[in-house]
Amino acid sequence: MAEHVLVTHIGGERVELPGTIGGIRAGLPDDDTRDEFDRAIAQAPLEHVALIAAQWGLPKAARDEDDALIARIRAGDPTAARELTPEELDYESADPSR
Repeated sequence: MAEHVLVTHIGGERVELPGTIGGIRAGLPDDDTRDEFDRAIAQAPLEHVALIAAQWGLPKAARDEDDALIARIRAGDPTAARELTPEELDYESADPSR
């Protein structure tokens, strides 16, 4: 079975992220962080699991980029919002069986 991945863009570059809870967990840096992740997932209401997984699965660079964009939008910068390119809208799984 092929590994599921999610696709995002960080700094204009396409980045593949783990697309499973196990993949996210395996990518965490140490046992303490994995234990914290396990607790967060185990205690999450089902409707929040995807959001929590995304928060843990996104690299810091992606979160920083998002935070900077949100700050620009809140500050009233009209250039902060734009249409996404077709590549940025490509959220299909890299799993060839899909």
